[in-house]
Amino acid sequence: MRAAPSPPTAAAAVAQLLGLRAGRSVLPAAACPRHVAHVPPPGVAAAERQQRRQQRRARLASAAATPEEGQQGWSLEVAGSRQQHQRPDLHVVLVHPQIPQNAGNVARTCAAVNVGLHLVAPLGFELDSAKLKRAGLDYWPAVCVDVHPSWAAFLEFWRQRPGPKQLVGYSKFARRHYAAEGLYPAGTSTWLMFGAETTGLPEEAHAAATDMVKIPMSERYVRSLNLATSVGIGVMEVLRQKDGAVLPEDAEAAAPGGAAATVAAALAAAAAP
Repeated sequence: MRAAPSPPTAAAAVAQLLGLRAGRSVLPAAACPRHVAHVPPPGVAAAERQQRRQQRRARLASAAATPEEGQQGWSLEVAGSRQQHQRPDLHVVLVHPQIPQNAGNVARTCAAVNVGLHLVAPLGFELDSAKLKRAGLDYWPAVCVDVHPSWAAFLEFWRQRPGPKQLVGYSKFARRHYAAEGLYPAGTSTWLMFGAETTGLPEEAHAAATDMVKIPMSERYVRSLNLATSVGIGVMEVLRQKDGAVLPEDAEAAAPGGAAATVAAALAAAAAP
């Protein structure tokens, strides 16, 4: 007696139901070439991506190098003195950050808008952390970073900066909207201050701040916004109030000395007696 055939598997039943056969494409034969023709072979695509990475790294290394220093390579500790292209009227301050990926993402934002970054120790990670560098990708050479050993050291550094300035702290307990019109006036150096991911700004930072602001949000499902997200929101609002809704390339074209030179001239004029 012949054995009864085994019942078809679920996959075979579905294939039979759809009228498909093993080895046949779901797409019509005429449609497949049109879709596949635009996809480069895996080896070619990987080589192109690698080439783009190398070109970007070469551009950043060239921009970050300064002839008078005679130094090779780059490190967070000396980045503050090596960068000359940052805006003088906006800085980001991370007080005791704990998560290296957040600091790396903040650094990428700072590189995108030529804003200085200040890290106030103690930090929750090492400055050579692989996670820190990976989060910032290859944008770290374009970031101006100052590392301050303590809150007291940073506050003294900030107080010695010339010209009109403001130290704006971000906290979910503040009572002022972060985007209040006129909060970030032109001619004033604005320092945006953010606390640790777990504890926020310390009490001494609250006491030293010239303003405390908050980003409105619903706390029904979320306790707080991500640190890097909050920094991006705050930085872009400051740029909107100081520069207006103007694209960087338009600002450069309109100002003979460039946008950075224009801002520097405005700050110098405001600081003059």
